[in-house]
Amino acid sequence: MENATLIQKYNVPAPRYTSYPPVPQWEQMPDRTEWQILLRQAYAEFGEEEGIHLYIHLPYCESLCTYCGCTKRITKNHQVEEPYVYSVLKEWEEHLAALPPKPLISGIHLGGGTPTFFSPEHLELLLSELLDGGTLAADAS
Repeated sequence: MENATLIQKYNVPAPRYTSYPPVPQWEQMPDRTEWQILLRQAYAEFGEEEGIHLYIHLPYCESLCTYCGCTKRITKNHQVEEPYVYSVLKEWEEHLAALPPKPLISGIHLGGGTPTFFSPEHLELLLSELLDGGTLAADAS
């Protein structure tokens, strides 16, 4: 009976872990000014001491893993790498414009897709630009 109760309790739709905050909590999409204010508030509350953790979604894979539930694109066309990396870096610039100079970075997490889809050169470009924009915490992960 206890197992049936647990199954019933957790057998509900929920957002994937890559949705921050979870989509059901969105009231409406903030405009640019509201977004900058919310980002600054969040950084002031948590980031100044703890730092920020960056999750970079790299959605490309050459083949599909049967267990995968991530948002991904299956392709062998590696020409998608460079424009994608530059798009992520453009978004990072938007964040940096709203944050204090050199925000503390406590971790960078790459997910996907398959981060190894990207060439070492594109991964190096991505990571070096991310790190140049912030200060890496001594205990970063």
